[in-house]
Amino acid sequence: MSTTTAPAPTPQALFRVGPPIRAGERNRMTMDLGRDSGLTPTAALGVLLDDILGFTMFERRGDRAGLVSADLSVDFVRPTGWVGGQLVAESRLETLTTDGGMSSVRVVDGAGRLVASGTAWGNFLDGVDQERTSAAPTAPDPSPLPWAPPIELLDGHLERTEFGARLTVPANRALANAMGVMHGGVQACAYDLVGNAAAAAASVDSLHTSSLRINFFRPVSLDGPAVFEAEVVRSGRLVSVVRVTGRDATGRDCGVATVTCRRDTDETTPGC
Repeated sequence: MSTTTAPAPTPQALFRVGPPIRAGERNRMTMDLGRDSGLTPTAALGVLLDDILGFTMFERRGDRAGLVSADLSVDFVRPTGWVGGQLVAESRLETLTTDGGMSSVRVVDGAGRLVASGTAWGNFLDGVDQERTSAAPTAPDPSPLPWAPPIELLDGHLERTEFGARLTVPANRALANAMGVMHGGVQACAYDLVGNAAAAAASVDSLHTSSLRINFFRPVSLDGPAVFEAEVVRSGRLVSVVRVTGRDATGRDCGVATVTCRRDTDETTPGC
């Protein structure tokens, strides 16, 4: 009697992200929210954002072998109260150089309201084997994995520190990208989670992440736990700023992020 081992889930399956779809000069990708749109935090958008921005540059790489994320900048315009069962991300290429490129993205909810906007720079690579899903008019998986909080998807451990917070993410091949290292969108999720936790611990008010700026220095190996260390730079009445450093299991700095958090308030109609 033979048994078949189910393949490990991918970051896309964990975060319910569909394949890229070409739409003229733009690329489109969706993220399934199901009935949990009111529960999903901004940290869950990392894989969607990194994937669509990266794919938009990757497919225009010419004869270069691959692409890595160099930096990611995101503004969360509407961090809560999303409408509908999915988010739609639409990306376009903004510039292309011999070293890489820059793409932009807009994410909207089911009512067409802007949820997030951002940009990313990517660096081209040679001599690597980097496969990505081909863009095709394929519908998202009709049976995605059940929704779970991002901290559970990462199997992460959050703890308070003297200056902020620390997030430890154990080695897990389900968090890998095509090259076998931690997916850039998973890192974005971790930076958001720990940055927001540090800001919230230093504030008496409820806070949401309003922007995320990441510089990726080197790959995060999955041979051991990765640690994301957050330090509160400024804790204000309305806005808090946190600096986060990501390190691999050897203690090497792999990236740095600035996470800005704002006090939760009710949305008003523009002009009122």
